[in-house]
Amino acid sequence: MTGPRRRPRPSNIFPSRSDGPSSMLRRSIPGAGIRRLSPADGHFRDIICAVATPPGTGSMAVIRVSGHGAFAILDRFFPERKPSRQHSHTVRLNWLCTAAMEPVDQVLVTVFRAPRSYTGEDTAEISCHGGTVAADRVMTMLLRAGCRVAEPGEFTRRAVLAGKMSLSQAEAVADMAEARSEAAFRGALARYRGELSRLVAGIAEDLKELQTEMEYSLGFDEHGGSCGAVPASRIRRIEKHLTEIVESAAESRLLIEGANVAIIGRPNAGKSSLFNQLVEGERAITSRVSGTTRDRIDATVVLAGVPVRFVDTAGLTGRAGTHLSRLAIVHTNRAVEQADIVIALFDGSRPAGPSDRMVLAAVGSRPAICVLNKADLRRRFDRSFAHRFRAGMMPVSCRTGAGIAELRTHLAGMLRAGPGPKLMVNRRQLEALSACRDALIRAGSAQTLETAALETRSAVDMLSQVDTPVTSRDILDRVFARFCVGK
Repeated sequence: MTGPRRRPRPSNIFPSRSDGPSSMLRRSIPGAGIRRLSPADGHFRDIICAVATPPGTGSMAVIRVSGHGAFAILDRFFPERKPSRQHSHTVRLNWLCTAAMEPVDQVLVTVFRAPRSYTGEDTAEISCHGGTVAADRVMTMLLRAGCRVAEPGEFTRRAVLAGKMSLSQAEAVADMAEARSEAAFRGALARYRGELSRLVAGIAEDLKELQTEMEYSLGFDEHGGSCGAVPASRIRRIEKHLTEIVESAAESRLLIEGANVAIIGRPNAGKSSLFNQLVEGERAITSRVSGTTRDRIDATVVLAGVPVRFVDTAGLTGRAGTHLSRLAIVHTNRAVEQADIVIALFDGSRPAGPSDRMVLAAVGSRPAICVLNKADLRRRFDRSFAHRFRAGMMPVSCRTGAGIAELRTHLAGMLRAGPGPKLMVNRRQLEALSACRDALIRAGSAQTLETAALETRSAVDMLSQVDTPVTSRDILDRVFARFCVGK
């Protein structure tokens, strides 16, 4: 026994009348008229080249070449063993020579024939000896032969336009290269393997089916039929699923971008000493003279699988009249605003004063840890200051190192407060998912079917920005702006 058949997509969802609601819906399609890019664009007919390995001293350097006609250019430099005669996905030891048959370097040439290559074009990788001289000589020869230097991310951009990978997979390439923790790398690898693509495809299928049915009802109504009610329960079911994804994905920001932890306190409370203890280095200058730190100093370490950027700020003083004091307040407030967690540091060997009250005011409602430094000295600090901190005061001694391990453990616990995100996405993808969710919320509460259909169409458009094989120029430019040359 077979299940119920789906209603076929009507051949003309929008009737010819120009003043009906379906005509308004057709005119409101987001993205209508946006020029789409394809590999046929003239810019992508160029043969591009770039050094794919980091600059500097090393055992080898890799130069990538891609474009239709790339092998014909390479044949000029390898007269005896031409790359155009080399089988795809093979590596050959070869001598790179000038037009005058002068040997330049002994290299490895790897050939990838279209369409079975990273970019979908004829592609080759030349592995030469390391350092800058050999790589520069190879690049100079390629440029003189008619290649041009690839733009940042252009190899991956061509792969997207050729349909070799989706937009989210392309972003995963950059995210893996930029990953500062194992968790961030695993999340990017999952997206590269298509986890996000499959998830988005399932939601998109449900939305498009719902959208088609609503538009069919609107067209039926224009021809004298009865317009159906807003399918609020179906819309809210999809919206609820998307909300769960957005809330889980929002947690991935710390793993991908890292957490900001600002250390604030009065002058000479030991902020720079605590900073050095936490980053296990001597990044900040420490001195008995108060106010040694005039500018913010930062360093990043991985704690509990999360990249943590510690920021050492200038001391806050109760005397706010001087120019330096006012600057310290401005800079510290800015650091607190950008912080995910604030470490409020107090000098346990001195009674609380106006500067300490200024520190409390600066913390505001931010998640914070109260740390009492100089635990190796006699305590003279007022314990009542800890009333706003859930964990109370954590005593440490930056001089002896006592309490530092406990502080790290407590900080790690705050960073690991949840079970961890089921799906890791970057900021752009999260913005698109959130916009899709918001459009569905509006669709579910719409009073008319026409409004619900418009908002559902908007949700489909927002979802398409998360992951699509070929998209508009502005989205591609935004994605590939952070790529390095050679990717």
